Amino acid sequence: MASKKYYTVEQLEKAKEVLEELPDLKKMRLAKDDVLENLKSQIIKLALNKGYVSEDIKSALESAGIKVGLKSIQKIFFDKKKKKSD
Repeated sequence: MASKKYYTVEQLEKAKEVLEELPDLKKMRLAKDDVLENLKSQIIKLALNKGYVSEDIKSALESAGIKVGLKSIQKIFFDKKKKKSD
């Protein structure tokens, strides 16, 4: 027969305190799209003013620990060109 594990009221209260004190991670964890949006102007500047291609930018981002696909970077260029032609 499996033994049941019981907890005390003190353990429950301690668990509540621990969980309540955990920080808000929304401000510390950014989604890939948020990161790319924040880096958009720098990415465009590298491409237009400094001659970098998508692969170069992807490699630089990976060296900073940010893994994105080429398509995500190329979309930034496409969106920029699309806005120019509008």
